[in-house]
Amino acid sequence: MKQYIFSFYTDHTEQAKPVVWEETILASGMMEAFSKVKMLMEKYKREKGVPIRVQYKGVRYRHTDIA
Repeated sequence: MKQYIFSFYTDHTEQAKPVVWEETILASGMMEAFSKVKMLMEKYKREKGVPIRVQYKGVRYRHTDIA
């Protein structure tokens, strides 16, 4: 399993300031990681009520960052 690192962003709205956080997704491949991220995006969009943007940051193999 590899660790795929993604940054999640919310846009600035009149009610709230932008928020940025990182998530590490455990997956065997890039397609699996993106599928999991898509589900997380939908979940966070429902919870926060604002659009969520995602940026791929890199992959970690055995505790070594490659970006």
